[in-house]
Amino acid sequence: MPEKKSDDFYVDIPAGISKQEMMKLVERAAEAAGLYISHIGSYSRKKYPNSVHWHFKRDPNERGLLDATFWDVKSLFWLMIRHREPQWVKDRVPKLLQALRREVQLISK
Repeated sequence: MPEKKSDDFYVDIPAGISKQEMMKLVERAAEAAGLYISHIGSYSRKKYPNSVHWHFKRDPNERGLLDATFWDVKSLFWLMIRHREPQWVKDRVPKLLQALRREVQLISK
């Protein structure tokens, strides 16, 4: 079996959350984790049609980024961290996960 090139970290989100709600939630979480959104697009249109995909960075001149994807069809949200990313990316994952989970709790009340 080939070695994995990345790790996925899933965040439980309420079923039926809209893309608009998710966009705002992700924006707030990124800011709380000390990141900015450098790119918003889609991820694998065949495998995840209608998905939203983000790139997060800490500094525009720094190598590396965090990836996140939201697929409303299955109410899935996950971070994908490539093993080749610099250490700052790996160090920032827990902060972003914590911020995302806190934002999800706020909208779930």
